[in-house]
Amino acid sequence: MKAGIVIISYNNEHHIVEAIDSIRNQTFKDWKCVMVDNGSTDSTYEIIEKEIEGDSRFSSRKKSNEGPAAGRNVGFSMLPGDTEYIHFLDGDDLLKPSYLETMIQYLDEHPEVGLVACQFDEIDFDSKDCGKGHRSRFAPNKWGLPHDLPLSTFRTPFVSFFASTAVGPFGVYRKSVFEKTNGYELKSQEDTDMFCKMSLLAEVHYLPEYLYKKRRHSNNLAHKKSYRKTHQVFRDKWDLYQSDDPLINEKILDALKYYYLRHKPLRDFKVSFKAFKKFLKSFDFHELKWSFQVMGQGFGEVFFRKTYNRVMARRKQIAQLPKTT
Repeated sequence: MKAGIVIISYNNEHHIVEAIDSIRNQTFKDWKCVMVDNGSTDSTYEIIEKEIEGDSRFSSRKKSNEGPAAGRNVGFSMLPGDTEYIHFLDGDDLLKPSYLETMIQYLDEHPEVGLVACQFDEIDFDSKDCGKGHRSRFAPNKWGLPHDLPLSTFRTPFVSFFASTAVGPFGVYRKSVFEKTNGYELKSQEDTDMFCKMSLLAEVHYLPEYLYKKRRHSNNLAHKKSYRKTHQVFRDKWDLYQSDDPLINEKILDALKYYYLRHKPLRDFKVSFKAFKKFLKSFDFHELKWSFQVMGQGFGEVFFRKTYNRVMARRKQIAQLPKTT
């Protein structure tokens, strides 16, 4: 079996049929699809069962809601053993018809690549086109400053993912590499974590084609708030990550220096400027307070290396601890 698709659903009764149809409409036909419902409280799972009845290419399972990471791991375990490539699709998103054909052909032609991703279009709740999205991929330029890699640059370095850019569900994994990651581990920021792990095992490339349709609706605001709350889970892992491979540790150290001394401060200044502009329009003093707070964070990193020094001291402590067997 060439391709295995895992669809994770949770209360997607309005969109799950579209997701299924986007798989059926693929120009590439050598695939199986596993559908995992994460304990929906609406009619999503009943719709799935009815929709895929009699279609041997699909299988389904309903489980308790333990988050998308656990659901994806369950779906992966249900794929045929001879699957070569894997795609994880969110239950409210869609694939364009040429998605699998384009991505799999690229992986076939580039054995050094373990994960290939693409750009995406945005659609609203009613599946109306909202225009092109953009998956930014920030990496240091020749002066060490962050810049967004152009679409013509396919290879995406580890540091882009370490800085929490360039991630999302719109990718196809080479199974032989994915298996070495031990699957999804973090309950939040799971895509960011997975892209980091994959990029340490093989090359990760981005194609300039817009092959994925990402749904934008009211839940996205909740996702943004959740991101701010859960991002520290990702940082706690990767800021302190240490490997037995010295080359990987060197990558981590370079990424830490770039992220805390260049990427994060400049992002803080950008956020501060936007908040100040909002204040000038609304005279909302919460925006002014936020602007000064974030600006202070940025200057603290640039001139005093506050977080960077704290992380490096913690890494040194961990390195000195005796290893457990």
